[in-house]
Amino acid sequence: MRLLYLVHQYFPRHVGGTEVYTRSLVRRARAAGHDVEVITYHEAESDFGVHRTQHEGVPLAEVHYNLSTAPDPARFEYDNPFIAGLVRGEIARFRPDLVHVMHAMKLSVAALDACVDAGVPTVVTLCDFWFVCPRHTLLTWDDRPCRGPRHATQCVRCVNRLHGFAGGPAVRWWPEALLHPWLRAFGGRDVRAIAARLPRTLGSLARARRVIALSRFQRDLFVENGFPADRLEVIDHGLEVDGLDAPRGAQPARPRFVFIGSFARHKGLHVLLAALAREPALDVECRVYGDGGGAYARDVRTLAAADPRVRLLGRFPPQEQGRILAEAEVVVVPALWYENNPLVVKAALRAGVPVLASRIGCLPEWITPSTGWLAEPGDVASWSAALARARAEFAPLGRVSAAVKTMDENGREMLDVYARVAHG
Repeated sequence: MRLLYLVHQYFPRHVGGTEVYTRSLVRRARAAGHDVEVITYHEAESDFGVHRTQHEGVPLAEVHYNLSTAPDPARFEYDNPFIAGLVRGEIARFRPDLVHVMHAMKLSVAALDACVDAGVPTVVTLCDFWFVCPRHTLLTWDDRPCRGPRHATQCVRCVNRLHGFAGGPAVRWWPEALLHPWLRAFGGRDVRAIAARLPRTLGSLARARRVIALSRFQRDLFVENGFPADRLEVIDHGLEVDGLDAPRGAQPARPRFVFIGSFARHKGLHVLLAALAREPALDVECRVYGDGGGAYARDVRTLAAADPRVRLLGRFPPQEQGRILAEAEVVVVPALWYENNPLVVKAALRAGVPVLASRIGCLPEWITPSTGWLAEPGDVASWSAALARARAEFAPLGRVSAAVKTMDENGREMLDVYARVAHG
């Protein structure tokens, strides 16, 4: 088959969870003998259009565009007819047998529509919450978890903080109770575009032949926001397991609790460090792998510097993950947002390492009494108690057992989906 993947960003310019998952599927599709191309997006200053390149022998069609130049940026954020025209041209050139949309952000649902309108069978994987949330994280402008818009103008303030659309002091500062009726009465073009976003994105999503959620939590949240339950199936992604079977080392002098993630507020590292500070007698070592910039990263480094049990170890190359997990007694995931099948949890459980995580999103689907512990997201007292409990209950260099799907298994699943969708 000729397979076309659409993704908001891709190697070599970007490396993230969705990009890694897309590349894993691309590699397995090529290994199975399929002809593969990728369409992705690049935020350019000028020279808008399709620029052809390649990565690891895979042809890439980079769509160069800049949302700030759009005639109606608030609508083009999710419904971009310029990009749709470019995608139609790529479909006419490549003539795919199937399109797999891995992420529609930046390309917009108009790109998805272009595939469906061309008569190409289309599969969509929901790698996050972008179809429901313009911030894609379901975190509000002030970093509170959100379950999706409950009225037509609820997203206006978030989009204003993210992109600057629908500007003005009322949007930025008025309380929600006053802002909503004011927007309904006086909102302009941007407000109308933002209010129309959810029905437009979910309507386009419903046109795909297959829609795949990565967790039960994600499926239920999309249903809660109006997407038909019978159009969603759950197929969680697989894990690249090369190097994860590193042998466990010698027992350390004190147990190692390991955090792996970026220095971003929604990852909750500050909650972990504050919880540790509440338990100064807790005999553990906390290893932090990750990095970041800005005021939040400076605050995290200040918290870490005040606690001799904490070591900031920066980033590591992917091939080192097995060694790092082999030296860990507990992996900690203090998330403040709806994590959607995070690879670090799967990698830890595959390596036999128990996980202490926030009770949020899909994390309770993975963390059970036999695989770890749960604490309340953002609650320092709850996290302090959970750290003490994990310290008391963990088995030194012990292992837990959990069934974690490999990427080879998931690749076979998805190739089977492609075959069935392509043949009706």
